Amino acid sequence: MSEVRAPRPTERFLRQHEELMALGKELGKELDTRTIEADPSRVRKALAAFSGKLRVHAAMEQDALYPRLLASSDPDVKKKAAELESEIGPLYASFFSYLETWTPPGAIQASTEDFCRETMRQLFQLSARMRRENRELYPLVDSSSV
Repeated sequence: MSEVRAPRPTERFLRQHEELMALGKELGKELDTRTIEADPSRVRKALAAFSGKLRVHAAMEQDALYPRLLASSDPDVKKKAAELESEIGPLYASFFSYLETWTPPGAIQASTEDFCRETMRQLFQLSARMRRENRELYPLVDSSSV
């Protein structure tokens, strides 16, 4: 009989990161100016899928994960959470501002090259952040009694 493993505290967040990375790759594949100029529907759909998942993830982090970690009795977890939490607000603000710029009808087609460049910048920043949480924060949390 096999032993049932308790889920790690960060398991849901790691899975969301994997899903966001996959959606980010799909969005990145759609960043071809000629294709977008002809028909932006595919890139808009990919952007909507990515941003919808990111909204859920951001809310879970900001409403549940970081408050819990900042209240941890483990000083290492608390310190790392405080460091990363202070950085995430501006990152999310930047992404959601970017989204407001590019969601009105016609915005993407009006400046396709700028859209592609800014989308790649946003995806790079967000993926670097997710990798950092995966590497620096989540192992610390999983090994702690948080």
